[in-house]
Formats: sequence, C-alpha cells, structure tokens
Amino acid sequence: MRRTGFLGAVLLSVVLCVAGVAAATATTNVDRKFAAQGTAAGLTADQIGTLQAEADGYLRELGGKQVALNRVELDGATIRIALPGETQPRQIGPGALDVNCDGGYADYRHFCAYRGKSFTGSHIDMYACGVYDIPESWVGPGSWDNNQTKGTVAQMMNDAGKVIYRTPPARSGDPNGSWTPVDRMRNC
Repeated sequence: MRRTGFLGAVLLSVVLCVAGVAAATATTNVDRKFAAQGTAAGLTADQIGTLQAEADGYLRELGGKQVALNRVELDGATIRIALPGETQPRQIGPGALDVNCDGGYADYRHFCAYRGKSFTGSHIDMYACGVYDIPESWVGPGSWDNNQTKGTVAQMMNDAGKVIYRTPPARSGDPNGSWTPVDRMRNC
C-alpha cells in the first residue's frame, strides 16, 4: 500500500514537471532543453518565459549562441541573465555557472558590465580583447568593474563610435554609472 502511494506521488511529480515544461515551451517558444533547465531549477513558466525573452533579445541584437536558459555566448564574451528583482543570475543548467562577474567583482583578466547599479542584474563578462555592443535595452543606471591586466583602460563609445569615456586603469570600477549614452565599448 505504501509503495503504491509512493509510486503515485513520483508519477504525479513527473507529470507536473512535464506539464510545466510544456506550458513554458508553448507560451514563450522556449527550447525544450532550456525549459527543462528552468523547471529543474524551480522556476515558474512566467520566469522561464522572462529569461527566454531577454535571451532572445540579446540573440537578435548581438548574435551569439544560447547555451543555457540564462546564458548567451558571444565571441570573447558571455552574457548571463538575472531574473527581474534578483541581484545576480542563477545557475541554471549543467555547467552554466560562470562566476567571473558574480558579486560585483570581476575576476582577473575580465571586464564586467552590469545592467544594474552596484554590480547587479544581468551582466556581460568580456574576457577577450575586443569591441562589444552594449544592448539597446541597457538604458539608465548600470555599473562596471575592470579587472583586466594592470593598467588596462577600457573605452566607452556612443553610436557614432566616438569615445565618450575612458575608464581609469585596471583595477577600477563604477557602481553608479549610466549605460544610456554608451552604444559599444572596447574593453582593452
């Protein structure tokens, strides 16, 4: 009798999990693998849809490849997406955690751009020297941390490609910047 109850509970949880993945996939056009990652992480269908919508925006605008529900890989950079109201992106999916920008401190040889003030929210980890577009949706308050090799200066540019700000040499950062005038940047 107990075994039947246990098996019934297991079967019910499998059905609910599959239903959650199906609901998330149907409402937001989420790849089944990514929807399953979100469900396994305890996210609701709405949260899964929110993360996928932000990832879709980055993919349309910047290109790259989505490798997890909340992670997009670009040439030389990684975008990790936080849920609205959360200070840091969550680990979702196997091998999806990239902590080079977590907690407001860029690891050595990294430049981290944060969508929110005080090193919070979705972020772009720029680990290879290059020019990177800043997403159009990043307007208003934001922050950055430059921990590239000693003395490295990053340049922020407007939409005409004119340098509008040069960071102090690494190690430097700004918890209260603004992404509004920044269209792209060279991290090195």
